[in-house]
Amino acid sequence: MAEILSFPLNSKLIKRIILLPVMILLAGNFFGSSAFSAETNPYDETIKILERRTSTHWGQDCFVWIVNYPEELTDSWVEAEAIRAGMSDAERERFRKNFISDLRLDNSETFLVSVYSFGNRPINLSPVNENISLLSSSGERIKPLKYDSSLDNPAAGVVQGLVFFPKQINKDYVIGLKGMGRSERIFSFTQTETPAPVKEEKKPEVVVVNLPKRQPKKKPEPVKEPEPPPPPMIPPKPIQPLFQDTSSDMEDFVKSVKNNNVPSQKIDTTVKTSRPSNIDNAYTSRETVLRKFLMLWADNSPFEMYEMLSDTSKKVISRENFAKEVSKASDIRAGLKSDYRIDWVGEERAKIITTHKTLVFKSVSTRTLGITREGGAWKIIW
Repeated sequence: MAEILSFPLNSKLIKRIILLPVMILLAGNFFGSSAFSAETNPYDETIKILERRTSTHWGQDCFVWIVNYPEELTDSWVEAEAIRAGMSDAERERFRKNFISDLRLDNSETFLVSVYSFGNRPINLSPVNENISLLSSSGERIKPLKYDSSLDNPAAGVVQGLVFFPKQINKDYVIGLKGMGRSERIFSFTQTETPAPVKEEKKPEVVVVNLPKRQPKKKPEPVKEPEPPPPPMIPPKPIQPLFQDTSSDMEDFVKSVKNNNVPSQKIDTTVKTSRPSNIDNAYTSRETVLRKFLMLWADNSPFEMYEMLSDTSKKVISRENFAKEVSKASDIRAGLKSDYRIDWVGEERAKIITTHKTLVFKSVSTRTLGITREGGAWKIIW
C-alpha cells in the first residue's frame, strides 16, 4: 500500500510544485561558477535535462505531463540556484542536502505528475496507487511507495503532486497511467539529442534504351478535350485552442486557471534604507517595526535583529545562538528577498508567509512572530 504524503503549509518540503518553462532573469548570471566551466551554463544544463525527462499525453478532456527528476539534475540545479540567490558555500551545501532529501533522489525514482482537466467532469485518478505504475525494462509492474495526497482529489483545473517509486538500477523504464480515457497511457523518458541520420544522395544510374525501328506515320487521332479539374478542397477551419496561455510564465497561467490569485506584498531589495531613528518611538506602528525586522533578516543582519527583540526573548536566547538560528532559516531569508506576505493573528502575533521561486518549482515557508509593547515601543518576540 503506497504511503500518502501531505505537505503542510509550514513545512520545508514543497507545498506546490509548478513547472516553469522560462526563468530569463537567471540566464545572464550563471557564468564563472567553480563547478562549471566558462562555456557551460548551469541553467541551460538544467533545462536540457528536464526536457529529456519530460513526457506528455492528451487524454479524454485532459492533458497530462510527467517530469522525471534524475540524480544528474542535482549539480546544475544547485549551482544555478546558488548563483541566483547569492548563496555562501555553507548555504549551497545545505541547499544541496535539502534538495536531495526533499526529492528523495538517493533512494527513489521521483516523478512530478501534472493533470490539467478542461472537461465538464473532473478527472479522477483515485486510488493513485492503483492507477499509476512504473514498468521496468523486464516487464515488471511496480506500485508507488509514496505520493502526494492532492492527486487523490478530482482534477478540476490543474492538480499536481510528487510520486515516488523504488530505486531502479536499469533506468530504461516507463510510467503507465490509467484514468485518462479507455486505455492505459504510457509515458516514456528515453528522449535523446542524437540527430536523425542523413540519407546519402544516390547517384543517377545510366540506362541504355534500344529504340524500335521507325514505323510509318499514321493519321493523327482526334484529340480529346481534357476533363475540367475538380474544385479545390476548402481547408477546415482551425480548431480553437482548448486553453490559451497569455501569461509570461506557467505559474501565472496556473493561477488564472484555478482563480486563486492571492495578492502578495513584495519588498524592493535593490534599495537598502538605514534603520529609522525613531524605531523605538511610541508612535511607531507595529507594522513598521515588523517590516524593519524582516528587512534586517533579508540583509542577513542577525545582531541588529537581536537588538529589536523583547527583553523576555533576550533572556531565553543569547546573541550567538540567535545568529545561528537565523542562519539555519535560509529558506525564510531567501523568500524575504523576493516575495512575502504578513497575516496578523490578533493584536500581538503575525504570520510571515514567504514564496521562494526556484528553477522549476516554488516553495512556501511560514514563520509566526510575536510583537509586544515594552517601554512604550513595539518589540519582537522570537
